Amino acid sequence: MGSSEGRGIRPPRVLIIEDNPNEARALHDLLVWNGFEVALAATARQGWSRLRSWGPDAVVLDLGLPDADGLTLCRAIKSDAQLRDLPVLILTGRSAVRELVEGLRAGAEDYVAKPYDPREVLARLQALLRRGQRIASLKTYHLQWWNFLRAFIPSSVLQALQKVPQEVVGPARMRPLSILTVTWGGLREQLREAAWDGKLPAGTLGQALNRHLEVFHTSIHAEGGSPAPMVDEVTMAWFNIPLSCPDHAVRALRAAMVLRERIRRLHSELPPGLRFVPGILLHRGNALVGLIGGASYRHYGALGEAVEAARRLALIAPPGEILLTPAFYEAVQGLLPVQPWTEAPAFLRIPLYRVSTGSRPLSSSSSTEKGAK
Repeated sequence: MGSSEGRGIRPPRVLIIEDNPNEARALHDLLVWNGFEVALAATARQGWSRLRSWGPDAVVLDLGLPDADGLTLCRAIKSDAQLRDLPVLILTGRSAVRELVEGLRAGAEDYVAKPYDPREVLARLQALLRRGQRIASLKTYHLQWWNFLRAFIPSSVLQALQKVPQEVVGPARMRPLSILTVTWGGLREQLREAAWDGKLPAGTLGQALNRHLEVFHTSIHAEGGSPAPMVDEVTMAWFNIPLSCPDHAVRALRAAMVLRERIRRLHSELPPGLRFVPGILLHRGNALVGLIGGASYRHYGALGEAVEAARRLALIAPPGEILLTPAFYEAVQGLLPVQPWTEAPAFLRIPLYRVSTGSRPLSSSSSTEKGAK
C-alpha cells in the first residue's frame, strides 16, 4: 500500500456490508493488511449510503442483513446505471445451491461460503477487481471512439443506430425526402483569392467557414435532419432519414428559416470579407437511401434524381434567399407567405417560389406537412 501511495495511485476501495461485528472486523483487518482501503456498513441502508458517497471499487456483501435481504440490495446495485458495473462478492453462510444460484442471478460476480479461507477471499476479490479494471478500460476506450465518431457521423444517424439500427444498416431502399441545399455566396471568391493572391490567411478563412458550417449543422440537427459532406461550395441536408418523420417538409423549412436568421447574427461578429451568405433551396422527392459503398468504405447517404436536382438548382439560389421547388411548395403551402420567384433564369423550365425575407421562423407547433407519407 505504501508503494502505491508513493506513486500517487489510490489503493482499491472495498465496501464490506456485514452485520456481524466480529466477522466484519476480521475481514476489514485482512483487507487493510493486504493493501486495500476499506469501509464498513452493518445494514443495507448504511451500505447503500456508502455506495453513493464513498465510491468503492468492489463490494463484499453478506446476504443475512438485519434490515433487508442481501439479494435485494444486490439487485438494486445491478439495476442502478451508476453502480451496475461494480463487482459484488457475496459472503454467505447459506450452503444450499439454490440460494447461491439466486445470488449469481441477482447479479453478483462471485461468492464465498462461510467459514472461508482468507486466501480464497483475497484471490476472488483480486480477480474481480482485475476484471473490473478491464471493463473500465474498455468502457473508456469505447467512449473515446464514440466521441470521435460523433464528429464525423450525423447525430441523427447515431440516434438511429441506437434506436432502430436496421434503418441504417439494413438494405438501401427508396424513401421520400425533403432536401435542404445551401450555396455559400462569397466562398468561391475568397477561396480563389486566398489561393492566388495570399491576401487572406488560409487559417482565417477556414475558421470563418467552420463557424458558418457549425451554424448550419446546429440548425439541421435541431430539426432531426441529416447533413451530408460539403461538396465544393454546396452543403446539403436530408429530412426523413434515417428516422422517419411525417412532417419532414415542415422541419426542413423551419431549419432553413432558422439557419438564415442565425447566419445574420453571426455576420454581426465577422468582417465583411469573411461573411458567406447562404442561398437556400428546398426540394422534395424520392431517393435511394442507405449505406453506400463497398466492404472497405461505406457512408450513409441518398442518391437519385431528386438529390441531383436539388444540388443543381441550389447553384442559382441568390444569397439570402430561400427558394422552394413546386414539389416542396405543395407540401408547405399556406404555412407562410410565399411569392413566385420572378428573377429565375430564362433556361429554367420549372417555376420556383421564394420565402419573404421578412418572414419569421416557423414555431415547432406549425401545422403538419400536407400529404405526408
